[in-house]
Amino acid sequence: MQSSRWMSALVSLFVAGTAFAQRVPMATADEPFAADALVKGVSATRESCAQLQGGVWADAGSFGAECLRSWVHGLDGDVASNVLVYLPPDQLTFNLPAPGYTSLSPSRMAALTAQMQRSAGVPFIFLARPGTFGSSGTHGDRRREAEARLVSAALDALRRKHGITRFVVSGLSGGGHTVAALLGWRSDIVCAVAASAVSSPRMRWQAMGQSQDVTGHSDSYEPVEHLAHLARGTMHPQLRVFVLGDLKDSNVPWATQLPLATRLQQMGVPTQLLNAEGSDAQHHALSDTTRAVGAACAKGVGTPDIVELVKGRRG
Repeated sequence: MQSSRWMSALVSLFVAGTAFAQRVPMATADEPFAADALVKGVSATRESCAQLQGGVWADAGSFGAECLRSWVHGLDGDVASNVLVYLPPDQLTFNLPAPGYTSLSPSRMAALTAQMQRSAGVPFIFLARPGTFGSSGTHGDRRREAEARLVSAALDALRRKHGITRFVVSGLSGGGHTVAALLGWRSDIVCAVAASAVSSPRMRWQAMGQSQDVTGHSDSYEPVEHLAHLARGTMHPQLRVFVLGDLKDSNVPWATQLPLATRLQQMGVPTQLLNAEGSDAQHHALSDTTRAVGAACAKGVGTPDIVELVKGRRG
């Protein structure tokens, strides 16, 4: 009960500190990402986005338009299939940036994502979620429908630009929520990895004794509920989904990750549960394994072999 009251107090402080924050202009120089921008949000125009290396103008119609940063590697031909997209986890804990976030910069991200692509061995895109890693938008609005709609619009733009025919989408934690949402909207996803995923946000905050998300919002997009209204035919016929997590995860309890797998299996989508060991104290961080599973699926590795690949992995 005390931990629940403590969490509620922190949520209230975070909401009070960000409710009236004014967005800061998008940075175009190669400088470290600012904590201020992460908390307040970032504004951009189509014109400024066009001048930004890796900038993707994502027009989501009634859900708004933002400039999302991307780092693209291994896309050398005119047509690309089975491109691995990685959606990173949340970068804020209340109003504090994730450890190491403010030491990163666009050039540092270019080097890190090139390394990720070499490790994956497939065409690779690191796509920043709204309000993070130099993208415009408000990270405080994560897990609401607009966030995933903007990411989907960015995938449309990347598809047109690079001639991409099929995506493999992978995401960790909050990025996994976006992956789950995309499954209900896109027919060009042949594989998805939802890792430590907040795929049932309401169930997660209720499990923690809260009445709202840590962001202060209670209108989160609930992918599992929306999938209940969809037919299997709306998805790619070759779609495979992997729900990856640590049974001891204290950030996103494993029980709250399972409804996504259950619903997909009910729809007839080949869905495999995978367990690995998170590399942090919360048993939550699985970024390397997330990308490894996505890369294997992009290469056409069979599901039984992917199960073996994950056994004993950490992080």
